[in-house]
Amino acid sequence: MSPSSLNREDPEAIRMVLQRLCRAGGSATLTFGHLRGDFRLLAETPDRVILALSDVERGQWSLKPGAKLTLAFTDRGLPFEAVVEFQGHGRFHGVEASHVSLPRLLRATEAHRLADYIPDRPVPCSYADHHSNVRDGLLQAFGMDGVELAAPEALSELSEVLRLHAATTVEFHAAGGAHFVLPVSVAYLGDHYWGLRFPEGLDPHLLGRFRQWFQEARRAQGQVDLQAFDPGGVEARDTAPQDRAGPMPRLHADRDPLILVLAEGEAFPGRLAAAVGRKIGVASLDLARGDLRAHLASLGAGPEAPWGRVRLILVHRSVRGGTALEVCRRLVQEEQCPLPILIAGTEDEAELKRNRAISAGAVDFCVVEPFNVLRVLRALDETLKLFE
Repeated sequence: MSPSSLNREDPEAIRMVLQRLCRAGGSATLTFGHLRGDFRLLAETPDRVILALSDVERGQWSLKPGAKLTLAFTDRGLPFEAVVEFQGHGRFHGVEASHVSLPRLLRATEAHRLADYIPDRPVPCSYADHHSNVRDGLLQAFGMDGVELAAPEALSELSEVLRLHAATTVEFHAAGGAHFVLPVSVAYLGDHYWGLRFPEGLDPHLLGRFRQWFQEARRAQGQVDLQAFDPGGVEARDTAPQDRAGPMPRLHADRDPLILVLAEGEAFPGRLAAAVGRKIGVASLDLARGDLRAHLASLGAGPEAPWGRVRLILVHRSVRGGTALEVCRRLVQEEQCPLPILIAGTEDEAELKRNRAISAGAVDFCVVEPFNVLRVLRALDETLKLFE
């Protein structure tokens, strides 16, 4: 069976992807020549995408109508990029904004992946490592010819559990009562996941049952996506309202000094805690909006200690409620945060990102992708000692 393309070419399918990103309060990376930045999506309309690219940044980039930019983002764990045109600027509900055209093609930058169907929630499974130990795991994506298995959060080296080309078996119960026990081998290693391909000669009846379930699951997801699609476009909004107590920090490593990681999800905070938790405490919070201090009671915050045990705030590049720079500015300007703030992101153009981080009120920019334990630990240590 010929492999399917992960690209998105249908205009409606492209708009569905952008609307999901917009509803989630997500950001996209814009690249123009040697310049690059992350900007929050404010709205998606029938003919354009509106991003929170300010007038100052637009001027620094010297953007003119018709200029070609590269738009990059992640949808359901799959990275895409597209070429768009700058169409102008203005204010969107009082926010300085810039407009770009709707993409004609979303190109999947990891086209080799077995990820034709990515469920909204990973599917629990069991699998055997290369020592024949049975482990619990999560299947994050499915393809016609294999699956993707998420690595445990605390795992730093994928080869510790499954090496490239290693053979194993995954077992899972799918929605609708289907049960599968599938032989696979490691076809590729990703960013904290394994791509597992079915072997040649797999029992045709077993493969047929899996593919029938797979196609039905993908079709059902498509129907849900179609129902959620708004032809008139959508505007960004915060995530569903939290209860009165609001989100609570998760304590990954209970130790002093304690740093607070602001990040979307727990994958990065968990990995950081596994790397530095013997020396530095790590807590995390996935917060879209609101006063950060109001959520720190479990970390000792109160009238006499507004920030509790927290001694440093690390803002990850993937953060809910805007970009890392926006979150940093909000902490400094609106909450008058006295704690040192580090912005964490990728290695490319680190010096430019460092300048932007400092301009936003951060102490420094910390490279965490690729993740180097000694480099990260040194950055945290130096900042904590500087503000003792």
